[in-house]
Amino acid sequence: MRLVVVGPLAVSSLALGALALPVGPAHAATPSMTCSLSDSTAIPGGFDVLVKGAKPGVEVQVKEAHGGASGAADANGEFKSGFGPRGPATATQGKTTISCGTVSQANQHDAQAQYSKGFRQGLADTKADCKKQPPQGLTAVDPNFEKGYNAGAAAGLAKFCK
Repeated sequence: MRLVVVGPLAVSSLALGALALPVGPAHAATPSMTCSLSDSTAIPGGFDVLVKGAKPGVEVQVKEAHGGASGAADANGEFKSGFGPRGPATATQGKTTISCGTVSQANQHDAQAQYSKGFRQGLADTKADCKKQPPQGLTAVDPNFEKGYNAGAAAGLAKFCK
């Protein structure tokens, strides 16, 4: 009985081992880089480029219409650089080049994320007691979050509190 159970396990282990070999350290997959832009805190009217998911210790090049910067990614696979203008930027490491977009695109994405977050919270808060409450526990409310919260609360009242 033991041989019957161990035999398939041993064969399965060998099969899995053979499948796992190409993913070993010698053939590690290239990390998936991401790149984001945000308003700069150090350069008035400028922006910061943050690259994540790069190979640690390997050079990253960031370029935009008016210049560029390069340096090794830190131990976490991150590289950050600031620029004056707000043009589109790209990040390159090895043969991988990705688009970072523009600050206005990044701000628009953040606005959409804040609206969605507010909508979900407004819907949940209103569904809980059928009363529209102002967002709780926030010192400064993002205007997009507040718009989303109000829309979520209205949807909650209409759907769950008839």
